[in-house]
Amino acid sequence: MSIAKKKPLAKNAYRLTGSEALRSIHSGELTVEQLASSLLNHINKRDKYVKAWAYLDEEYVLDQARALDAVPMEKRGRLHGLPIAVKDVIYTKGK
Repeated sequence: MSIAKKKPLAKNAYRLTGSEALRSIHSGELTVEQLASSLLNHINKRDKYVKAWAYLDEEYVLDQARALDAVPMEKRGRLHGLPIAVKDVIYTKGK
């Protein structure tokens, strides 16, 4: 019987629930940038079929993730680093 290798957390972070992602970020096992990168990679692979995104600024997402990673652990809130998506029926300033 073979033992399946555990896939790297950062690469497959898009599979985590919100609670799992937050736990991994708070423990230092995963960075916000790694989570964002994993999600963006998955979106890039799937969106041509799903067509869920009318607008996605990947550089902005990564810049914000890096800024969140720069915040010291003791100054982070409970939802620090948890990504959200804004539905396109909601007005976003400048977009």
